[in-house]
Amino acid sequence: MSQHDIDRILIGRVVTLNAAGDIAQAVALRGDRIVAVGRLDEVLALKGPRTKVSRTDGTIIPGFNDTHAHLDTEGLRERFPSLGKVRSIADVLARIAELARTTPRGEWIVTMPVGDAPFYFGGPLLLDERRMPTRQELDRVAPDHPVCILPPSGYWSLLPCYTALNSLGLKLNGLDRASGSPVEGVELQRDAEGELSGIIVEHNYPDSAQIALLPAVPRFSPRDRREAIKRSVRTYHSFGTTSVYEGHGCAPEVIAAYRDLRESNELSMRMHLVVSPFWNTLDQAERDFREQLAYARGSGLGDHTLRVGGIFIGYGGEPSAALAAMAKPADLGWSCYIKQANTPEQFERLCLAAAEANLRVHTIAVDKLHEIIPIYERVNARHAIVGRRWVIEHMSYAPTAELARLKGLGIGVTLIPDYHLWKVGTRFFPLDEHDRELVAPAAQLDALGVPVSCGTDNSPCNPLATMRAMRTRRERTTGEPIGAGAGASADLALRAMTRSGAWFTFEETIKGQIAPGYLADLAVLSGCPLTTPGEELESLSCVATIVGGHIVHGEL
Repeated sequence: MSQHDIDRILIGRVVTLNAAGDIAQAVALRGDRIVAVGRLDEVLALKGPRTKVSRTDGTIIPGFNDTHAHLDTEGLRERFPSLGKVRSIADVLARIAELARTTPRGEWIVTMPVGDAPFYFGGPLLLDERRMPTRQELDRVAPDHPVCILPPSGYWSLLPCYTALNSLGLKLNGLDRASGSPVEGVELQRDAEGELSGIIVEHNYPDSAQIALLPAVPRFSPRDRREAIKRSVRTYHSFGTTSVYEGHGCAPEVIAAYRDLRESNELSMRMHLVVSPFWNTLDQAERDFREQLAYARGSGLGDHTLRVGGIFIGYGGEPSAALAAMAKPADLGWSCYIKQANTPEQFERLCLAAAEANLRVHTIAVDKLHEIIPIYERVNARHAIVGRRWVIEHMSYAPTAELARLKGLGIGVTLIPDYHLWKVGTRFFPLDEHDRELVAPAAQLDALGVPVSCGTDNSPCNPLATMRAMRTRRERTTGEPIGAGAGASADLALRAMTRSGAWFTFEETIKGQIAPGYLADLAVLSGCPLTTPGEELESLSCVATIVGGHIVHGEL
């Protein structure tokens, strides 16, 4: 190897995550690849006259690979103004009045939700009055503007979620005393006289109130989505994330935004997008699987920066919300995917059609693995899905016997430990200690040889928070561990957020390790995630992030 070929040498504690678990002293990069890793003297011997040499007191690891990210959502939250840290209806009204003074008369005032970012836990319960402002209260401070205080998504907050509109906002959406919701789980609140209060309560995790009831409220434009992705990429890079896998699916509009950024060389995050298809009938879905989605077959189509492959098929769901979403497939709200609702019979028919078309299926299991596995086994008996890397997403709890059946089908699992253990862990308190250990069961899946990786779910987007949840398993309000005996080792937690994700994108031979020939995707952390106590992981910072040999965050 010529010394002149080496672009950069990084010196520090190098956690390679190779099969031997080696800790090296330096790594050499050329172009977009790693070319050498090992002892300091060995790697420095490759230094040429143009080689940049950087030393760090921190730890160099493979870049984080977020395998259930909802990356675009992060940037969308900057599209509308924040209400700030409001604690009373007077605070909310003061902020709306401020926006009314700077917004041209007649134009919409649309804000982020009531509550504290990034989660908006509690929403109006944080206000002294413990309720949202009514339309009459909003009318007083913005009589000449339609107003909408948006709800958060139930996925990155907690249910119920609240929308508030003033009288003009209700009128422009055609809502009056006679109006009702066409969607189950969406409630139009009324005052003592039966008139609409302007408050809408959402009990569904996917935000469906806006799609079903509020066509006049401004939506995210294609430009909004492109700019949001660019902001999101910068934020995710700031935590050391270099790759993202969107297993929950992406609608055509979102795929188009990523493609635009790729073609203009503005996409530095490595993205694998799963298709979120829509259909009006199952016959149409089967036809589209055969004819329109050929590009998504197998491992998909694209390159190591942007690849599209596989499809998402929902299991269960709220039928009326899905019907509204399928009728307006471009109306996504906070989501990057199209909402679905499928009965077990419909789900099986769709999976059979996907398997026949060689389309890899992703679905969210939560606690329904025991219902999904028999369906997959019947599909496998007809179309041999073993080896096609079908994926179970967002699994919360499953008995050990069901986990073992995944291995025989060659299915991988993505977990969201921070969501199920930290965020909503109280729902698992009634379980006995053995069953608690089967919530977000990374250690058990790894021991069974089932491919398992973890995602942040953009709740929050810091991979170290996910690793903290894996290791400590503590619920956020009580600090009580959910099955303490199932805490992941430091090595497993790191692998699940880095190396393991490469299997899900068919890239395990070039991504996820610091080894010669692998992509030069690295994160430099202020400390070592293998030796830092689980409770302290989020105290680490990302010094620099490198994608394909280029620094995309920080400096060295």
